[in-house]
Amino acid sequence: MVEAGRRQAWPFLNLYNPDTEREVRLYIDTTFSVHPGWSALQQDDDPVLNALDSLNGLMVTAVERTDHALRLVLGNEYLQIDGDDNRLTTHSPWWIGVP
Repeated sequence: MVEAGRRQAWPFLNLYNPDTEREVRLYIDTTFSVHPGWSALQQDDDPVLNALDSLNGLMVTAVERTDHALRLVLGNEYLQIDGDDNRLTTHSPWWIGVP
């Protein structure tokens, strides 16, 4: 993970693959959590960027998808994005774009 930020209403992570030199942006538009240390957050909560910044510099070691939810495993930590909309969701709960 190389960057966390907010674009319009959606928090995002930029992910970079050094083998292909490709960068993608993972947008979040629902409730998510960063483990360990961060409980469930909605996309407009104040600590969102701090929680996502805690993943900065970590390598994605596994990706798990179940029932529209997404889990990115980054060594001993992981980002869990719910697959269901919350009251703030305006798009898909999460999606991939380009930076």
